[in-house]
Amino acid sequence: MKTLILVTVILFQSVLSLKADEVKPVKKVFDKSDILKLVPVYLNSGLNVKNPAIIDVDKDGKFDILNFTSKGNVEYYRNTGTLEAPVFVLENKHFDHYQVNSFLPSGMPLPVFFADKDGDNDLDVFGIVKEKENNYKVVYVENIADIDNYTLITIILVLLIVLLIALIVR
Repeated sequence: MKTLILVTVILFQSVLSLKADEVKPVKKVFDKSDILKLVPVYLNSGLNVKNPAIIDVDKDGKFDILNFTSKGNVEYYRNTGTLEAPVFVLENKHFDHYQVNSFLPSGMPLPVFFADKDGDNDLDVFGIVKEKENNYKVVYVENIADIDNYTLITIILVLLIVLLIALIVR
């Protein structure tokens, strides 16, 4: 568990530090309804990624996909399409040479979008819960604390795991 949190924190910090080539994002702020519209397209993209981390890695205004594989690698799929009609290309099978050793056999416990909800230039978390076939619910966690990214991501991962356990028990 500690390894998963540590590696995810390091991965997230690395993603935040990536620099893009002066490309202006198409959309900077997203709310639950925006994410809900994008969920079916990104989760049914044909990549066969169970629970992706969906984040704009290259800062081009389009969400990309990070896949935590059962072998412990992190795969980076760059979106070469548009925000609403993504086309994913495997950019890196071993993203930044991360190796995730975890008790979670399928990587992330549920799909998550990392996007700014309120225009404060920090990434907030939108967790995606599948209620019925092709019917999703978006849960949201605001990044409001004045704490470093490592602590924030640790808190978010703990909340996601608690949410997953609550869904399983229910």
